[in-house]
Amino acid sequence: MRDQTIVCMAPRRWDALWKETQAIMSRLAAHNRVLYFEPGRDPEYGVLAEMRRNAPNLSRPAMRHVQGNLIVIPSPPVLPHGRQLLPPWVLRVTMPPMIAINARVLVRHVRRTLRALAIREPILWLTDPYQLPLLGRFGEKLACYFNFDEFADIAANRRVSGLLRRLDDELTRRADVIFATSRSQAERRQRINPQTHFVPNAVDFDLFHRAVTDDLPVPADVVSLPRPIIGFVGWLTHHIDVGLLRRIAEAYPRCSLVLVGPCELSAGADLEALRGLPNVVFLGRKDHSALPAYLRVFDVALMPYSLTGHVLSAYPAKLHEYLAAGRAVVATALPELRPFENVVWLAKSQDDFVRMVGRVLADGASAEASAARADVARANTWDQRVAEIASILDALLRRREA
Repeated sequence: MRDQTIVCMAPRRWDALWKETQAIMSRLAAHNRVLYFEPGRDPEYGVLAEMRRNAPNLSRPAMRHVQGNLIVIPSPPVLPHGRQLLPPWVLRVTMPPMIAINARVLVRHVRRTLRALAIREPILWLTDPYQLPLLGRFGEKLACYFNFDEFADIAANRRVSGLLRRLDDELTRRADVIFATSRSQAERRQRINPQTHFVPNAVDFDLFHRAVTDDLPVPADVVSLPRPIIGFVGWLTHHIDVGLLRRIAEAYPRCSLVLVGPCELSAGADLEALRGLPNVVFLGRKDHSALPAYLRVFDVALMPYSLTGHVLSAYPAKLHEYLAAGRAVVATALPELRPFENVVWLAKSQDDFVRMVGRVLADGASAEASAARADVARANTWDQRVAEIASILDALLRRREA
């Protein structure tokens, strides 16, 4: 697929925690023009801060070229839904008009940008059920729904789960093609729209394999920590099992538990206790390019999820990042991880998880095991995934033209 224009309604800022949308769009931009519309509010940042930051976008579209064919365009602020605060009966009344108002503002913003760039008939790339009202508003030749989570099952959305499920079903029904990042997400949507494809999360293999191949310097904030190091890289939010992290730190007091990534864990006794342990270190968010240096010093890499809500259908992106780095991985036994049990330690309980961490520490590093993990990651790169996506889109476009 070449020389197309893709209007991506992204779920996060371009410079936010690097995830699937940035990985895909940066690669599609090699042969196509990509307009990456940042959301009016990125969940990684506070509501008021995002409203202040995005207020100027109400009057003019700002554009920033981040690579040859990729333009980042911040969006106007959105009205907050209050879905975590208001009771369900109030939200049933307030949410539909809020969604409509936010969509109207966003449609005006996108149309103004398309006019300024003289763009007609783009490919529309949607990432969120709330974006349903954007369908058909830009003269798009193709509408894609990239489904990377079961939004209706996310804990923060429990008060509006019914509405989100209806929006998601309708978006799935009306989109020309759906790309789903887990098998269960794909299976549910295939029953609604046969043009649904399972395209799981992947890895920038060359970047993360540097943890194996390159003599990377040990980051300054971990160089003096006691070894071994038990580590986690990613967004520390509600789907992380804080109680399990506490148990691991307490079970291995001579090890350092290193947590790399923005922290939005809910306040509570477990978090207070975790922060109070002398061998636990919260390092905060790091640049994506710096992560291999941290993974290189991990003796065990953790995927400590709570088996509830959307996690039950998730295919974590960090799976292949850990494997590309050759790290031994201990993970909660998510359904989507079962095909990888030959290279990942899958724990069915907290006790199981804690014991497996100990076994990995006792077994030590193995060059053969590290190579086997890297081989799995090498077969799951973003370059391969994007080539598959582009091929599917190209076939649909040719069919339309014919």
